[in-house]
Amino acid sequence: MRPLPKLLFLLLIWILQCGGNLAVAEDWQSRLKTADKIRSSDPKEFSRQLSDIRAHKEQLSPTEQDYFEHLQAYELIFKGDFPTALAIYEKLAKNSVNTEIKFRSQLSLINVYAIQHRWNEGLAALDNALALLPSIKDEQLKESGLAVAGIFYNQLGQYDLGLEYSAQLANVSKDKRNQCIAAQLRFESLIMLEPSEDYRQQYQQAVRTCYVAGEKVLKTVITHNYAKHLLETKAQPQAARKLLEDNFEEVKEGHYAPIIAIFQSLLATAHWQLGEAEQAFALAQGVVNDASYANTIEAQTLALKVLYDYYLKQGDSAQALNSYVKYAAADKASLDEVTTKTLAFQLARHQSLEQQNKLKLLDQQNRLLRVQQHLARTKAFNNHLLITLLFCAALGLGAWGWHSWQNQQRLRRLAEYDSLTGLLSRGHFIQVARAAVSYAQTLGAPISCIMLDVDQFKRINDTQGHAIGDWALQTVARVCRDTCREHDVIGRIGGEEICFLLPECSEDNAARLAESLRRALAEIDTGSSGHEFNLSASFGVSSSAVSGYRLQALMQNADRAMYQAKQDGRNRVSTHQKLAQALES
Repeated sequence: MRPLPKLLFLLLIWILQCGGNLAVAEDWQSRLKTADKIRSSDPKEFSRQLSDIRAHKEQLSPTEQDYFEHLQAYELIFKGDFPTALAIYEKLAKNSVNTEIKFRSQLSLINVYAIQHRWNEGLAALDNALALLPSIKDEQLKESGLAVAGIFYNQLGQYDLGLEYSAQLANVSKDKRNQCIAAQLRFESLIMLEPSEDYRQQYQQAVRTCYVAGEKVLKTVITHNYAKHLLETKAQPQAARKLLEDNFEEVKEGHYAPIIAIFQSLLATAHWQLGEAEQAFALAQGVVNDASYANTIEAQTLALKVLYDYYLKQGDSAQALNSYVKYAAADKASLDEVTTKTLAFQLARHQSLEQQNKLKLLDQQNRLLRVQQHLARTKAFNNHLLITLLFCAALGLGAWGWHSWQNQQRLRRLAEYDSLTGLLSRGHFIQVARAAVSYAQTLGAPISCIMLDVDQFKRINDTQGHAIGDWALQTVARVCRDTCREHDVIGRIGGEEICFLLPECSEDNAARLAESLRRALAEIDTGSSGHEFNLSASFGVSSSAVSGYRLQALMQNADRAMYQAKQDGRNRVSTHQKLAQALES
């Protein structure tokens, strides 16, 4: 299950950027506030008023000029001039004389960076906005900051933080709309953090909150999230279909294309799971063929999956292949976006810690300088002596530290990597793999395991010599690294055994990768080693769909499948799922 659609996220951000009560006198301030209030409800009048004020810009005070520039940037955004608006917001966020203008500019930056998928800069702007939050006096503007934080964190997949800020918003706000936003954020965060729970009561409460606020868009977002929860986690297509059908007319009355597309694609999925193939096909075809739904990746992914399954069942291989290619591209784009956001958040947190360490180091250096200055005023001779001693000590410590660091790196390399193949050692592989499995469980993402064993390796060693055996293992390791993705975890866990852990990879995709590896190994020209011999491997594949999120079970099941491949004649791929099905039958 993925977070709020991007277009709705951006709509919420712009809605939340309400005007604050900027405390500056004079008539120009009143006119600026009047323009601010109608900026989204009457854009033409808003532009006209800005034009009138622009003619008298030299009469504005510094704070009024900042206020005017902020509104001017908002106008540029609606005209599509993002670079100019971004430059204005960045200047105001840094140099505005008014704290509330500075805060509103940070919120605007979050929006612009989100539109441009610049998640690192968006996180930096959010950190700056949250740092200003305690100094904001206007309660409505403060609540907007809390809501923006919750929405942005949910978009990044940081649902624990989204839940935290939704709770803060719910506790401080008396505004019905903000209560609805808090309810929507809380419900989305809960079902993503604890997908196994039954959220019927929380769903009904959140919907009632948005119904009272008259927020139909957010009400449909809550319904969309619950329907996905019923389909993907609870496997209750009957309940999901009823929920979607009961709310579909209201969604269509809203004329908001992304939400309509998502509801229709979810309804198609529910019909398919219930065996109602023709209804599912018609709904999915409607999503794919409607140009207004083209940018809603989530809806396109769901609809294309239904079309692929339908054509496959009908035996139409050409249409099935066409639908699968489009589905795979849409699903990859969505997963790439999730990965980008996760990496952006991790990098931002790392940079924040690094900045804190730098500040501590600077503080320590300042204290040392003050001590040195005091000593210089009292005893110049002792000061020179102290500096000399400190220099010598620092030089000695630096040399010692450098050699110590080099030794640590060598020891770490020896401990974490296999010296022959360059792959992860067994102990380090287990450590990294456990972390990857835990992270996949948190995201609810699939993860697969491949076990590889070089065929007849002992015979290669005995007949060709250990040097050729080493060449064979190094060649296999090189092919594995070249074929797999950068974030896949690969380790040598035995003499001729190599294990792969593949995050965000289903068992079918893992089996295809294993088959690619098998062919690549079988096609290697061993003559370059100085000897002619057959080089092949047997593969076993398992996944979290059957084995769960336990590394030991994933590896054991992949190992069993690999031994089955050995028994079936070697140089082949066997999956745990097929093995289990064969045993059951």
